[in-house]
Amino acid sequence: MIMANLRSTSSVINASTHVQDPIAELEELFIEKTQMRRIRAGQCPVRRPVFLRLNGVAHGRFEVVEDLPDELKVGLFAQAKTYPAWVRYSCDIPDGAPERGETVGLGIKLFGVEGEKCLEPDESSPTVDFLLQNHPVFFVNDAQDMALAFRDFASWIEAHEDTRAILAAMRKDVKSVLESELWSVIPFYFGLQKFCKYKIEPEVISLGPEPDFDAPGYLKADLHQRLMTAEVRLRFMVQLQEDDDCMPLDTATHEWDEVTSAPVHVATLILPIQDIDSRNQSVYGETLAFNPWRTLKEHQPVGSLAQARKVIYQASATVRRHYNGNVLGEPQVERPAQLKP
Repeated sequence: MIMANLRSTSSVINASTHVQDPIAELEELFIEKTQMRRIRAGQCPVRRPVFLRLNGVAHGRFEVVEDLPDELKVGLFAQAKTYPAWVRYSCDIPDGAPERGETVGLGIKLFGVEGEKCLEPDESSPTVDFLLQNHPVFFVNDAQDMALAFRDFASWIEAHEDTRAILAAMRKDVKSVLESELWSVIPFYFGLQKFCKYKIEPEVISLGPEPDFDAPGYLKADLHQRLMTAEVRLRFMVQLQEDDDCMPLDTATHEWDEVTSAPVHVATLILPIQDIDSRNQSVYGETLAFNPWRTLKEHQPVGSLAQARKVIYQASATVRRHYNGNVLGEPQVERPAQLKP
């Protein structure tokens, strides 16, 4: 998990209960003390500071549901359109470690999306990103708490029962990334006055092999086998904020109750039959950068954790692209789903 990756690089700075600039401190931790430290140790190619264990990269399409209610016809979901998509499934652990009980993440990149985006200097980019994980909440409330936690993680854990409980709940066995429910964790604008969170849940998936939870790479093997045999359909959901008190915007440890506001199906992510090991799909996926701020103005992220992710993810992508010799900036068109010799 993120804690295992970063605990060795965090240090006790002081016993202060306030961080002057938490985002700058977190950027130093993730980029200089984690990513750059690995580069100095010889990591090549350079990889992400977190969620670096790749489960697989797949192509697909993102189909907006037809005849949505008017209140849901916002931004990306205003019209029943289909967008090409590439997705990256990953775990938050280093290579070689067992995947049992580790956090699963999903990055989705849509192509051909018109409209001004929130992330500079990619405002004219035709891409939109979504980032989700297989647990509905984060282990701290906001960027201030996250910076404080990593100053002395052991002491933070001992003093915060809520963090201990969340970390314990996050350590769950994952049979398959395709069978996992996934959440955005942080909220987003949904139009000018409403807010939402995103969720993905499986709709149609094929049977897979019996998992060996202690085998490194079992999630990749499962994803490969399932996509070789059948199309996968995943429901993309929007959960609207209905109550300011019960559904706070900058308290990431607080789960938005799905009874108070049930997630609504607004699009379907479809992954067709494919060989995820063919034609360097993994190599292509690793060149892609994901950032929750790479989205339309109507879906701008909200909260201090979102602000931190904006800075850290952008800095991390720049480091990777420079050291790996990748082209800077967003791709203007997607890689074709099928490549023939």
